[in-house]
Order: sequence, then C-alpha cells, then structure tokens
Amino acid sequence: MKYYSYLQSVLENERSFIQFLVRFILTYIVLIALYKLYLEYTVYTHTLDWVTYSVSEFSFYLAKGLGVADCTFSCFIDGCFVGREGKLIHVVEGCNGFRLAIAYGAFIAGFSGFNFKTLLQILVGLCIIQAFNIFRIGVLIALRDFGGDAYFYFIKYLFGALIYASIFTLWSLQPTFNKWLHS
Repeated sequence: MKYYSYLQSVLENERSFIQFLVRFILTYIVLIALYKLYLEYTVYTHTLDWVTYSVSEFSFYLAKGLGVADCTFSCFIDGCFVGREGKLIHVVEGCNGFRLAIAYGAFIAGFSGFNFKTLLQILVGLCIIQAFNIFRIGVLIALRDFGGDAYFYFIKYLFGALIYASIFTLWSLQPTFNKWLHS
C-alpha cells in the first residue's frame, strides 16, 4: 500500500512531464511508422523517396552556386550522386535529415500538444532543418571538389555537431515560438 501511494503522489506531481512523455513517444512512433510505410512504398514502386531527391537536387544547385562548375546530379533507387566526376557525394535516405525532423516534430507535439499552432511550428522547424541539411550537403560537395582535408573534418565532426546543435536550438526556442503564436 505504501508503494501505491508513493507512485500515486509521483504521478500527480509529475503529471505534466508524463503527459509530455506520452505525447512525445506516441507522436514519434506514429511519424516513424508513417515514414517507414512511405519508404516501403517507394521500394515497392522502385522509386527514390521524394525527400532524398529534393535535398539532393537543392544541394546540387547550391554546389553550382558555390563554384562547382561541372557539378553533376543523377539519382537511382538507392540515392543520388551529386558533385564532380570522381568526387561524387552519395546522398542516401539517411542523409536527408527527415528522421531528425521527425524527432523535432515529436518533441514539439509532446511539449505543446496537438493543435494548429503546433503543426505550424513543426512545419517551420522542418523547413529550417531541411534548409540547413541542404546547406550542409552543398558545402560538402564544394569542399570535396576543392580537395584537401577540410572535407573529411567537416563530414566527420563539424556538420554532425552543427545539425544536432540546430535541432537543440529549435527545441530551446520552442517557448518563444509558443509566445509568438499565442499573440
């Protein structure tokens, strides 16, 4: 009986955290399941997923803008190849940043609940995460083209840290977004 009353008091005291946790986990599971179904559909139809294609295409245009003059862009079922011949970057589904965007969206839904303003905030965050990812891949293509050790340093250390830092920054700005949306 003592444990039951202790558990009940913890549940009452931590009610908002438990609600956050339940919303976060459920949202994450649903979004990942939907994304997996979408990926299975692309495998079934023998097509490349649209997110990977779009990120690769925009990265191609950015790389051309950064000075990779003879940059090529070709896609297959398993991903896209972008860059100069002999120095191509292989962009696969895991590079498209969408799983990170799903984690971001689940956090926002867990924190704010389910409403139109939350959906709007998730869409803005998704656009920011994808824009950063396009920038990351475009710069990697340019670094690979220009040669040197900078490419390997950036791909191994810096860009991984930066993309996670951008997600944590978006998470930390969540209360500010809520304040703007409620005004």
